[in-house]
Amino acid sequence: MVRLILDVPTRWNSTYAMLECALENKSVFSRYKERDYNYKWLPSDEDWKRAAEVSKFLEVINDVTKVFSRRKYPTSNLFLRQIWKVRKMLNDMSTDNRDFVKRMTLKMKEKFDKYWGECNLVMAIGAVLDPRYKMKLILYSFPKIYPADDFQRHIDDVRESLQFLYKECLSVDSQINSSMSSATYDSNPSQAKKQKTDDFDEWVITNSDIIPGNKSEIDMYLDEGVYKPGNEEYEDFDALNWWKANSLKFRHLSKMARDILSIPITTVASESAFSAGGRVLDQYRSSLKPETVQALICMGDWLRQDFGVELASNVENEFMQEG
Repeated sequence: MVRLILDVPTRWNSTYAMLECALENKSVFSRYKERDYNYKWLPSDEDWKRAAEVSKFLEVINDVTKVFSRRKYPTSNLFLRQIWKVRKMLNDMSTDNRDFVKRMTLKMKEKFDKYWGECNLVMAIGAVLDPRYKMKLILYSFPKIYPADDFQRHIDDVRESLQFLYKECLSVDSQINSSMSSATYDSNPSQAKKQKTDDFDEWVITNSDIIPGNKSEIDMYLDEGVYKPGNEEYEDFDALNWWKANSLKFRHLSKMARDILSIPITTVASESAFSAGGRVLDQYRSSLKPETVQALICMGDWLRQDFGVELASNVENEFMQEG
């Protein structure tokens, strides 16, 4: 038995679910009209065409919202590409010849520009620290997100902020290392022995690309090509694991990436924690200490991660439908 989904004013994605369900059961409405002569709201062919267009439009936003709102913690590198998808769709539909599509899109573009008119540096730098994107995604998406006379300023802001954060990371690491180290080294250049060169060294210099000794980790990272995982691994790619595996190569940059990628972009993680806490503290276990509740929630997350266990779908839907 098929049940139609009703629109809920406080949940925008219910409109998409309602339209999708109605379009799948389009023939039911005409048959119901034949049985009930008091039914006066049978959609016309034009109404169905409009519903299909709006549904395609909302499907993109629905998919993007799933990335933002999924319970597994979304790192900051995932967001810029999804924002670009929405912007691209708005740009394409704003030039549509149909008036109802153009009016709807222009209102949404106005709202989009209100929140995304200025570059979100955490989101942008998070995308740069994704080895699948680096600066390529910035250079590709910013001209499509921002006006022609403004996108270069945002690109320059990302570059400058990236270099600034890297220098800050180096400064912090150097202070830690200097405080932990008690050994002193003689760095007087007059006493340092000059390294001798032979024929092989000269041949290498003339026949190879030499990496400068003073080249920073951030420059080496950006100069390398983007990482291309397999098709099956692409959607499940974990940027934090990649930086963990490359921490010896990028000793300082990996620490910076860990800090940037872990910055919460949405409130989903904290809201999910409160929702999970409500299921741990029930009428039979209402006197648990805060430390015990925290231990239970953390242990449950760790065990599900280690054994690949997912929460029941009804629990996921409960959280997705909140608010």
